[in-house]
Amino acid sequence: MKSMKQHVIAVLLLASAVSGGASVMANEFTVYVVRHAEKAVAESDPPLSEKGQQRAHTLAQMLQKAELKAIYSTPYQRTQMTAQPLAESVGLTVQSYRPGDAEGILEALMARGENTLIVGHSNTVPALVRGLGGQSENLTEQDYGDLFQLTFYDCAGEGEEKRCQLLQTRLMVPTN
Repeated sequence: MKSMKQHVIAVLLLASAVSGGASVMANEFTVYVVRHAEKAVAESDPPLSEKGQQRAHTLAQMLQKAELKAIYSTPYQRTQMTAQPLAESVGLTVQSYRPGDAEGILEALMARGENTLIVGHSNTVPALVRGLGGQSENLTEQDYGDLFQLTFYDCAGEGEEKRCQLLQTRLMVPTN
């Protein structure tokens, strides 16, 4: 019975986030975490490949009505290019964060309690998801398209004392 209830709640929350509908539960916010899309030939700061650009545009379509208040990305081309189509479609500026400062960005996100997208890397996304209280196995260099949706609800307290219930969904961002 409990798993059916969790499934129904997950479907309702996903429908609300993707459709831009009213909040299903009071005092909730969602943090989306995704690895950058496919990169071009390996170089020190590669841009996205054509397939990666397609995936970035699909991500923008998926989250266009998620009522995002902020988009964060590391300062690398591949992460910035993954976030940019969505940022442009919703009128936000991509804010940079240092990949080694997961704790700082997560504290800020939880304190604000706003719908947010974070674009990271194969070696940072699992730590970000876990740092938010979710579950993620390690990603490989070949893992692209996993979108972690962490919805926090029934939040109480402030600052470091803030506690919320968490519902996690894992989606796939296709290339077409």
